[in-house]
Amino acid sequence: MNNNIIFNNITLSEWNDEITNSLMPNIIILAVYLVLGTWGNILVLLVYTFHMKDRSDERYFIPFLAFCDMIATIYLGVHYIFQCFNQTTFSNSILCKTLVFFVGNTTYNSVFILFIIAIQRYMKVCMPLKPSMSISMKKTALLLALLLSLLFALPIPFAYGAIPYHSINYGISGKRCGRLKKGTPFVRTVYSVVAGMFVFVIVASLIIIYSRIVSTVFRHLKVNRNDLSVNKKENETIAEDENHPVVNSFKGIEMIAIRDKTEKHSTAQDTKPNKGGQQTIEMPVVNNMESAASRKRRINNRRITNKLTLIFVIITTVFLLCYIPKVTLLILEGLDTDFWEKLPASQRPGVTILYHIFILHNIVNPIVYAFFDIEFRQDAALLLKCMFIKPCICSRGIQL
Repeated sequence: MNNNIIFNNITLSEWNDEITNSLMPNIIILAVYLVLGTWGNILVLLVYTFHMKDRSDERYFIPFLAFCDMIATIYLGVHYIFQCFNQTTFSNSILCKTLVFFVGNTTYNSVFILFIIAIQRYMKVCMPLKPSMSISMKKTALLLALLLSLLFALPIPFAYGAIPYHSINYGISGKRCGRLKKGTPFVRTVYSVVAGMFVFVIVASLIIIYSRIVSTVFRHLKVNRNDLSVNKKENETIAEDENHPVVNSFKGIEMIAIRDKTEKHSTAQDTKPNKGGQQTIEMPVVNNMESAASRKRRINNRRITNKLTLIFVIITTVFLLCYIPKVTLLILEGLDTDFWEKLPASQRPGVTILYHIFILHNIVNPIVYAFFDIEFRQDAALLLKCMFIKPCICSRGIQL
């Protein structure tokens, strides 16, 4: 279509510029999304590449999630900025179908990885006695997430394309990339049903899984408080026993007896009586010390698990909240094919911000890590110091 043809004293290009100017706040917000999401997720990848190479099982999926979030932020930010500048002049239907396919693909990647993380947290927290995910299982799950993302994105091009966009005020028409108004009703119906079921299943599953996880974590916290109380009492008892005069008088004999018993690999709990008829050592003190150390290690491991679980609960909650406006607008767009045409110009910027706000869930992850993960925060600070203050060699001996 020739953009210089004049209808009612306004050209199509001028109408497009008018809409673009009204969407300038959206363009600025998308640019902020682009910068924060890109550099935030790059920071996560750098920290896990140079400072947390020997990451634990708890953190296995974080770099993959950061990579998918970075790709999604870059692509979605650039795509929607391009859309803002071509609200009435987007006439290439094939390009539109290609672009929306990758919008769906990059979005689904992050969604499925979050779902895998939810399953991993459930196995780790709610089924601690059963084997956790092996490396091969994790790699298979990631591959399955990529394949499902492609599969769920395949129907999107059949429902989108370059569609007419009519101005009631100016009486002119252009073209924009959006959901097709005409076409096979069966395809549109199947897409709507599948998309609705997908959203319902994912949301319901995440809510159920994390509800069970949060309930278990609260029980763990209660047990941890009891264990810490018991551990404190045992330490006080041991300290009192060590300061007791009778115990002090036999301390040297006890240490010798322990060393002899170790060398002889004896399994007996008590030693033979000395000349005075008294026992040279009683082992419960040592056993108490071992059980206290084991309990402390178990509490510390559980604390790390609970903290990382809290991080993923927050990330998933943000994901759900960010997608509520997007899904709502998609439903309204499906119910009314002229939704965007009927939308008043004064409301368009606000509605468009809500339409794009789902990108936030690809941005907040590094912020959540920085607030709740002390180890990540320390390693990120060290990395930034190495890069900008002392760009030679990090204090951990890693050259950047």
